Amino acid sequence: MSARILRHVTDVRERGEEVRIGVTALPAVQLPGTPGWLTGEPARHQGIEVTMPNLPPDLALPPVEDEPFEVSVALAGPRTARIVVGRPDAQVHGEDPTWLGIVTDPHPEPAALHVAQDEEAVTVCGPGIRVRITRSPFTLQVQDPATGRTVLRTAERLRQVAGFPMAPPVLVDDRGTTLHLELSTDEDVLGFGEQFGRLVKNGQRLRLRVEDALGTGTGMAYKPVPVWHSGSRAGGLGYTGFLNTGATVTADVGHTRPSVLGLTVADEALDLYVTVAPDPKVRLADHTALTGRAPLPPLWAFGYWMGRCRYHSREELEGVARGMREHGVPCDVLHLDPDWLVVDRLNTDFVWNTDRFGDRRELVAALGDLGCRLSVWELPYLDPASPRYAEAEEAGYLVRRPDGATAHVRGTPTPDGRHRALVDFSNPRARDWWQRMHEPFLDDGVAVFKTDFGEGLPDDVALADGTPAAHAHNLYPLRYNGAVSEVIGARTGRAPLVWGRSGWAGSQRYPGQWGGDAESTVAGMQATVRGGLSYAMSAPGFWSHDIGGFFGPELTPGLYVRWTQLGALSPLMRAHGLRPREPWAFGERALGIAREWVRLRYSLLPHLWQVAAESAHHGRPVLRPLALEYPDDPVAPGLDDQFLLGSDLLVVPVFDDGLAPVERRFFVPDGRWTDLLTGESFTGPAFAEVEVPLERMPLLARTGAMLPRVTVGQHIRNTDDLRDAAWTLHVVGDTDGTRSLLGFDGTTTHVALRGATADSVGTQAVAERVVRHGLSDLPERTGPA
Repeated sequence: MSARILRHVTDVRERGEEVRIGVTALPAVQLPGTPGWLTGEPARHQGIEVTMPNLPPDLALPPVEDEPFEVSVALAGPRTARIVVGRPDAQVHGEDPTWLGIVTDPHPEPAALHVAQDEEAVTVCGPGIRVRITRSPFTLQVQDPATGRTVLRTAERLRQVAGFPMAPPVLVDDRGTTLHLELSTDEDVLGFGEQFGRLVKNGQRLRLRVEDALGTGTGMAYKPVPVWHSGSRAGGLGYTGFLNTGATVTADVGHTRPSVLGLTVADEALDLYVTVAPDPKVRLADHTALTGRAPLPPLWAFGYWMGRCRYHSREELEGVARGMREHGVPCDVLHLDPDWLVVDRLNTDFVWNTDRFGDRRELVAALGDLGCRLSVWELPYLDPASPRYAEAEEAGYLVRRPDGATAHVRGTPTPDGRHRALVDFSNPRARDWWQRMHEPFLDDGVAVFKTDFGEGLPDDVALADGTPAAHAHNLYPLRYNGAVSEVIGARTGRAPLVWGRSGWAGSQRYPGQWGGDAESTVAGMQATVRGGLSYAMSAPGFWSHDIGGFFGPELTPGLYVRWTQLGALSPLMRAHGLRPREPWAFGERALGIAREWVRLRYSLLPHLWQVAAESAHHGRPVLRPLALEYPDDPVAPGLDDQFLLGSDLLVVPVFDDGLAPVERRFFVPDGRWTDLLTGESFTGPAFAEVEVPLERMPLLARTGAMLPRVTVGQHIRNTDDLRDAAWTLHVVGDTDGTRSLLGFDGTTTHVALRGATADSVGTQAVAERVVRHGLSDLPERTGPA
């Protein structure tokens, strides 16, 4: 297909709450050996400098052949516009915004649309957003009507020396549909899902395609998300973009052209949502109102999880549970990887291995007696060696190619050379079949399923529901995790929880997710934090990681401790890897320190519970980049080695694998902050540097914070032991006021602070006493207890 550039508006039609704009597209050619594009129009009409001495000779002009395109503009909320670009017959023009299953509520908040036209432009206005499309040439701008400032504009102004446009507003060619946006001089771009490189994406070129990334350092991503944030370091200006697509997206963020954000969707059309607001938390709330929010997981999900690839027998699994009790380490969940299956290599058919683990219900009960719930691994692939493969193939439950043959998993090597088939979750009967196989496990008390893999759908497929092949691959993990989450909720009657590796836009509504197979190195730990921060800006909710990393060099005791400290202050906390991750496997010193950090986490569960509820209600991440809370701070966007847990706790991981104290430099945000472990006070915005022994990690509380906590004694085995415990409200600084706290029992208590006392009204025994911490009067501690 020859390339085409959208050039001139031909007509404007108002259709209810939508505006349809006809646009002529013209054939275009790329200049040979030099950047620039050219149509067959007169050179001066294209802005070309014909007097330049180095103008390329003998320009081969393409023909001027009009082809109709259509741009539709509608409102999806007071601050959000939906802009669709494609040929008039593009499927998206005739579909509801929910057609791909990413958008769940196309109109979460009503907004009146107004249209203004003149000879120069068509302007579509909402209460908090304005979309301006010029007629000739076609250009696009999105503005903040309150200030009149432009927050997004196409990149037609960016040209090379002879005036040839390097980044035409909309380009359609064999790669798909490309939107070129101009990057302002102080614009930072964040997001695009779980990316393991630097948090600020400027200068990077990202391919948003769900892949078995085989680690965190390969350049691939398990959970790319076509959602990004643009912010100005001058503050007060910003937008969030979201491409409603399952197709592969290439995001060139100033990589090829330093001032151009190029977004290429490998599809016939582009479906763009833009939200305008200075506060990125407001924009995330609007985005998750469209695409769904995570429910609040059960309390036990916030406890300590322990796993290994693999526990080979019931005796080994129960031995780990007993070890947790004998060593005084609180633990809520033990995870069982594929050894529970009879056919266990890249296969899940739900045939329980009684030889290794005995009766499943008895195992769950035995672990329960030791205070642990059971997590069970799965993936959506079937091995031909499984007795259920033929059943699924005959019933039409497996993904097929266009020629009717069974499709094979791609991208993940198979250990024996046999192909693996994939369950077709677009087929309601196949989805129901898969869900029903979970029900006996849930009835026996299995608490959660680790929904591993899901990245392997090939491109040449014909899904049962007719999903276009271009969208199928990236939508597969969304449907897979959704199916498992749904059956857990329906069968148990509680908020569902999975532990998913793959994801796409909208995956935040199926908590939780973890960061995949990190390497057991400092670099792997660093990449993990970056991945979580980037994911938080695109799919906010409940994300976690494998403490210690999953593979690689032998994990040092020092790195194990440092990663455990990070895990203790993460949204969810799980240790997992190819080799042992139990705290006693790393020596007495590591055991003692890890135990204290696990107990610290449990003591902070009341606070974490408040942040989790906020996330579920407002669509905010639990783990937050500083840029989310401090969008006007010019330093904040580049900080990807520290984070906030909610808005009140600053967490500063220590990236080191040794046992000796290290110097840690970090940024202190605006205000006064107190280290909860040492009592040292800091004032920001400023950088600080402290010496950190192995026992500690900087953990700062904002002045004005009210942190509910609970006492964790030696007898505490898991979160069940804390359900009825009284809470203590720790107040940082001289703060009075009223605070509403959500109890573990789901009731709300309203606490009014007066000096060193508190009056409370509610059924949960919270704020039984108040502890006030000044800015430098916390006792020195050698550990986190």
